[in-house]
Amino acid sequence: MEISALRTLARVGWLAMAFAVATAVSAQGRFVINGKLKVEGGSLDGCRMVVYKEGVKHRTVSSDLNKFSLELDLNSSYVLSFEKNGFVTKKLSFNTQIPAGAPQSGFTPFEFVVSLFKQYDGMNTVVFNQPVGMIRYDAKLTDFDYDTDYTKSIQSALDEAQAAVEEKQKAEADAAAQEAKRKEQEAKAQAKADARAAKDAEAKAKAEAKANEKAKQQEAQAKVQQPVQLPPPVSPPPPPAPVAERRKQEKPAPVRKLIRDPVVGADGRMPTEPRINSEPSPVQAAQARAFDEPRPKFEASKPVRARHQDVIVEPNQVITVVRMEENNVVTEYRKVIRKYSGTYYFKDGKSCSQLTYESEALAEVN
Repeated sequence: MEISALRTLARVGWLAMAFAVATAVSAQGRFVINGKLKVEGGSLDGCRMVVYKEGVKHRTVSSDLNKFSLELDLNSSYVLSFEKNGFVTKKLSFNTQIPAGAPQSGFTPFEFVVSLFKQYDGMNTVVFNQPVGMIRYDAKLTDFDYDTDYTKSIQSALDEAQAAVEEKQKAEADAAAQEAKRKEQEAKAQAKADARAAKDAEAKAKAEAKANEKAKQQEAQAKVQQPVQLPPPVSPPPPPAPVAERRKQEKPAPVRKLIRDPVVGADGRMPTEPRINSEPSPVQAAQARAFDEPRPKFEASKPVRARHQDVIVEPNQVITVVRMEENNVVTEYRKVIRKYSGTYYFKDGKSCSQLTYESEALAEVN
């Protein structure tokens, strides 16, 4: 039993030692890279990193590309392709082959930054069909670094492409600046136009409000000050002309001739003289009486006059009422002074002249 237990412990110890050795070999056979991806004039949305191992697609990473780490197996060949629609694809080559006898661990993590730029029309991007950089083991450094010979072979093409990109970017930036300036000017002009329109609308609204208020005030004032509508004055008919005057104006009736005037020589004979017969008038001539009839004597009584005057003041007119009483006969005179139309005179409700009013209504009384 003791021998069996010792054998079991020995077996477990060998297994633990084997696992530790395998772990150490695995840790020593890795090469760590730390990378960052940038997009000029854009974001990392839609970006991806495709990893090819030995020419075969190995994996695709589409998140956290702003800072990422990868472990590459030693003695292998990798190509990392950084892609985004509308941008030029860039590739990096990693050759992790190490010569025999070289140390298998202690490599410095390789750090790099890849920047993608926009794909412009008419731009030559053939140089980017191959990797823009190649990383391999440097025996002098006993570590991994860029292959300077490869970099020199494509540097001129890269510089030319970079110059073209910068020119395109400058032209695009200038166009964007001009467009922004144009939009800013249009926005300022529109703001001024809107401010002017708002000011005009405000002035118009104020003018309309003022006009409406004035119209309301005038309407209210007109309702308060509207004069009483009196009937239009009627001119009295002219007095009839005296009988003697009418007789003078009347034309006398033409006298009819009963006998036509003779025409001399109409028939070669002298006409006979016309005979005029007169009839006695049935009207007898007036005869004077032999005595004079006594005429009655009338003594003119002195008229009794009395005047009563009232003044009525109304909002739009002043009325002076004069009542003349003569022998129990009352005659009413009115003088109406209207605020907006003038002065009018009336006698017993009918229009009369100023002269009539002053001579009769203002006459002296006993």
